[in-house]
Amino acid sequence: MSRVCKKRPSLCTAEPLAQTEVLQKLTLLRHMLSSCYGPFGRLKQIHNNVGGHVLTTSTSTVLLKALTFSEPLLKLMATFITNHISRFGDCGLFTGLFCIGLVENAQRLNLGAAAATRVYKQLLKESVRYLTSDCCGCKVQVDFSSIHSLMALAHSVIASKRACMLTPDEAQHIISITVQAFLQSVPCDSSGRTCFGRTVTMPLEGQPVRDSAVFSGLLVEVPIQQSEELQRLRPGPYKIVLFSTSLSGDLSEIGEAKLEIHTGMNPEGALLDQLLQLGEQAVRDGVDLFACQKVIHPVLQYYLREHGLVVIERLGAALMEPFVQMTGAIMVESLYSPVLDKAYGQVGGLLVHRRGSKELLQLLPSGDPAVSTLLLCHRNETMLDELKVTCQRAEHILRLTLKEPYALLGGGCTETMLSAYIRYMSQSKAVKAATALNCSNSQFLLGAEAFCCSLQSMALTLNHGGQQCLMDLTYAHHWVTAVDMDSQTSALLSCSCGLMKDRPGLGKTSVNTEHRSFFPAHIEKSDCQPRLLDSFTAKLSALNVAVEMASLVLDVKYTIKDVN
Repeated sequence: MSRVCKKRPSLCTAEPLAQTEVLQKLTLLRHMLSSCYGPFGRLKQIHNNVGGHVLTTSTSTVLLKALTFSEPLLKLMATFITNHISRFGDCGLFTGLFCIGLVENAQRLNLGAAAATRVYKQLLKESVRYLTSDCCGCKVQVDFSSIHSLMALAHSVIASKRACMLTPDEAQHIISITVQAFLQSVPCDSSGRTCFGRTVTMPLEGQPVRDSAVFSGLLVEVPIQQSEELQRLRPGPYKIVLFSTSLSGDLSEIGEAKLEIHTGMNPEGALLDQLLQLGEQAVRDGVDLFACQKVIHPVLQYYLREHGLVVIERLGAALMEPFVQMTGAIMVESLYSPVLDKAYGQVGGLLVHRRGSKELLQLLPSGDPAVSTLLLCHRNETMLDELKVTCQRAEHILRLTLKEPYALLGGGCTETMLSAYIRYMSQSKAVKAATALNCSNSQFLLGAEAFCCSLQSMALTLNHGGQQCLMDLTYAHHWVTAVDMDSQTSALLSCSCGLMKDRPGLGKTSVNTEHRSFFPAHIEKSDCQPRLLDSFTAKLSALNVAVEMASLVLDVKYTIKDVN
């Protein structure tokens, strides 16, 4: 059969960064990401032109997954960013903005792609060397004997997502329970093989944020009438059995197979008999809790409850693994064979909690709390979805500190400090570095200027209120003051991260303006604790990904797009 429409040739674009349309789209993406950045970022609403669900977010991973990019370069950048977030959970907006800044600054300074790539990679190595060294002034060690560092890390993630719509008191409550959930997942005894716990996030719409809490073990929703039956149970522990196959008794659940049915036989009745045999075995074996991932036949439920068993159905696939981890049960995958003794598990106790019109059954662990549940409540679905994603990211950031117990100063102080260091090192070693990179001295200095401007722009992007951003010329910390310079003394109480207090004689200059190069001094002692901390591991990876992505984008000579 002939084609209805003739196949069109692929669209080939030479030097895509020289095309006005591509640059406009790149600028638009930068504006969109920068307006979401920081605790005062703006929200984005995404919907299609035929109606349907309206998505409100300021989170990079949610935003990029909801957008459709027609430009291949932007699609490539979005893939880089989402892959970074899936591994490290944070710094997605930083990755995208820093990458675009590197590309645009190389274009603005007329720096060739080959030279820019070599210089950027060399400066990245210098940045990593500085951030991992002992003389780094923007790196702090996470002290696990105090929760201050953990609270500051969680605060930087949760307070920066305005779509969560949290009041200061609500935000502090969410930060506290997120840190509490993380601490419950860390084993107290480090001798022998260490196994970290798991936190299950359970959203509950329509309840106040202050009802959010951390529960040891698992929470599952149960019917109200069943919660009354739980009052008659003997004290724990309780023996449980867990099924991953459907116990609904429907023939459709068998799957694609040929059935031989003898004359006069009722297949539905035979299935129900088989289900009741499972119920009889559970009663004989002294099972107290009968759980299933899918649906349980009403007749089987009635039989089990008549014999005093607690029945939980529709657990869902997400709860199966933490259920097994907490109880030690082995999932039963077939209803046609007897349940083995080793398949049974155990829970330490059962408690019932009421949240609004919902009855929640808490399954307590019989030993160490390897599983805990973070119950998140909010007023509507949009806020709750954003809160769930944000808390999961915050907990992931806290887990990264177990591998590398360090954090970076937040509020833009790391960016200004790193840019000051790179500018100082690049000017003092320009001739030697340019010779090693096989480029001219001016090309290396232009590349360093583009790199430092991109870093300082990240600090500027945090400001959405028309305030003036400054950098002190001794420690290179980031300061924010009112536009009226007469009020500078009263406005500059501390730097953005909170580690430094302002003092007379501390010279400052506007961020991204010309100033003398200097090596950032290290603060030996400070009476203040940093209020904002960023993930060391996530930001280090973000720097690597951004430079790699910028180098790739600058090196693209052609894009070939299939338009059929």
